[in-house]
Amino acid sequence: MQQKLIAGLLAGICSGLLGGAVFAAEPADTVLLDGKIYTANDKRDIVQALAVRDDSLVFAGSSEEAKKWIGPNTRVVDLDNKMVLPGLHDTHVHPAGIIRYDGCNLHSEAKSLPQLSEFVKECVERFAPKDGEWLAVRQWNFSDNNLPGGDIRSLRQALDAASRRVPIVLLGNDGHHNATNSAGLARAATRDGRTLGLSAKTLQSAFAELQPFVGVDERGEPNGAINEHVIEVLGGPWILTADLPLYIKHVDQIPERLNSLGITSIQDAAVAPDLLPLYDELSKLPSVPLRIRLAQLLKPEHYRQENGAVDFEALFEDARATRDKYRALPNVKADTLKFFVDGVLEGNPLASPPTLPNAAMLHDYRQPMFQLDGDEVKLSSYVDLDSAACRQARAEREQSADGQGVEAFLQQHGFHPAQCQRTNGALMASAAVVQEFARRADKDGFALHFHAIGDRAVHTAVDAIGAVSDGKGPVNRHSITHMQLISDEDIARIAKLKIPASFTFAWAVVNPPYDMTVIPFVEQLDSQEDIYREDSYYYRNFYPAASILQAGGIVTAGSDAPVDSDDPRPFLNMQRAVTRDAGAGAFNPAQGLSILDAIDAYTINGARMLNQDDITGSLEVGKKADFIVLDQDIVALAEKGRAERIGETRVLQTWFDGAPVYAAKQ
Repeated sequence: MQQKLIAGLLAGICSGLLGGAVFAAEPADTVLLDGKIYTANDKRDIVQALAVRDDSLVFAGSSEEAKKWIGPNTRVVDLDNKMVLPGLHDTHVHPAGIIRYDGCNLHSEAKSLPQLSEFVKECVERFAPKDGEWLAVRQWNFSDNNLPGGDIRSLRQALDAASRRVPIVLLGNDGHHNATNSAGLARAATRDGRTLGLSAKTLQSAFAELQPFVGVDERGEPNGAINEHVIEVLGGPWILTADLPLYIKHVDQIPERLNSLGITSIQDAAVAPDLLPLYDELSKLPSVPLRIRLAQLLKPEHYRQENGAVDFEALFEDARATRDKYRALPNVKADTLKFFVDGVLEGNPLASPPTLPNAAMLHDYRQPMFQLDGDEVKLSSYVDLDSAACRQARAEREQSADGQGVEAFLQQHGFHPAQCQRTNGALMASAAVVQEFARRADKDGFALHFHAIGDRAVHTAVDAIGAVSDGKGPVNRHSITHMQLISDEDIARIAKLKIPASFTFAWAVVNPPYDMTVIPFVEQLDSQEDIYREDSYYYRNFYPAASILQAGGIVTAGSDAPVDSDDPRPFLNMQRAVTRDAGAGAFNPAQGLSILDAIDAYTINGARMLNQDDITGSLEVGKKADFIVLDQDIVALAEKGRAERIGETRVLQTWFDGAPVYAAKQ
């Protein structure tokens, strides 16, 4: 393609010198000819050529008409019929997590508990943490394998075998599931600074509020699994700041890696205050060819006063200070606030009793029972929550919290009494706090970006947005991400309120090991073979992107990298948005998008969500010249029934502000 560019440049200069040429009033700096250029404009036009002057587009149309913009000094690029798209928008990514460096990293490889133990032990020896220093192990695949072996039956035992001296944390590849050893559990401290440790006793007293987020064994003792904010109680490292000095050292990787994937605009979806030095360092680079929106993560629980009330005044004072700090930086804005409405929808079938999901649901979770058949986890039956045994277990649980009679109950009934509990998960903050947060944010000019996984969390987020907006504008400035399950009622409300829905399409697929951690807890299955029953609520309402579009809503795309993978993989996300298939059969193909809808999710709709569609998202005159050149025609692939190849797409060139900022190696 570089040879074509040179030849095109010479031809362009010659055509300008020959008689009869008709020039525009002022020639363009660059003219790109003979491509297949998807503009993502309202008409979804596909054109042949673009003309660029300074940092903006001055023409989009036919190659013949584009030649009028060629002057004696115009650079002419022959696109050789390559496909061109607007620069991609990743509306939910964690850029720190895509930085690669030498560290203790599992790279999402599925390992048994003995294999995990050996891997972590080698890291302890290799990195030799100082006394009192945590060892953070990144990209632990929490949902695949983790099978017991020999004397190692739990995560806690596996990590204790690696070290009883060094506090260790496995940082799950989803950012929510973690695990630790006894040395880590011993560090649990109350808000007033008392170090009590996590145990069966303290989980019934000082740390009772953590029960939904801590895995336990049959005796009620922590089994090593710690989810969500429990790591904060232990004083351990968070996934996005665990290796902050190394992130800062290699900060130049952020624009380089994103540009190589065709990504020119991002939203960092969770910028805690201690992550801001990363952006201070990024701003020192000679060039940062990215448009960046920072979603500040200021958790209400970090602003709780002694009386339990949230100090919203202090929280929003901090938010405004950060917004003002980045106002002067080109292409960076910190005008958004992140809010975690709930946690995650995965349980742990391997725990005894099985650990329930904690995402907030409209209906109670089921209580499935599992058995391990060799290396395969199988669903065996369900606990009858209305049985006399369960009614008795719930009554005794309320009267006594010391776990007496557990062994006798197990022997008599064949399941743990804890499996008699009824729960529909947990909100990270009360609905009243969510509403007040939204009211103050909207009044103060902030956009909100809600994390909501379960259908009750989605409902809570929509309630909060609906209380501060009416959906009369073309797009709501407040957005919701993930939305693994959405009720039919809320699909309609999301569309009506024009709330941008940010999905990670790579996950909207059949994944048997993962699905066993979720679906049996949500659906009462007649057998394991019914896990993908097409008339079930989970099947119909799982990542319902097409339903939102059909209702008139706005769908965008966010990779959530490094969750699952540190590769933002935009074209794999597009592929699975269309196919809903990772090779094991499609998961509700009715929710698949057209290829143009998938591209729009990454382009014009992403720009709308980031409140920059006046300058990016489509290739139209007057907008910034942010665009990418691909090695294959993904529209043609989809139209020819070969959408499964879209994920193989490579970016040949990325242009930002009218200049090439990335070119693939030949």
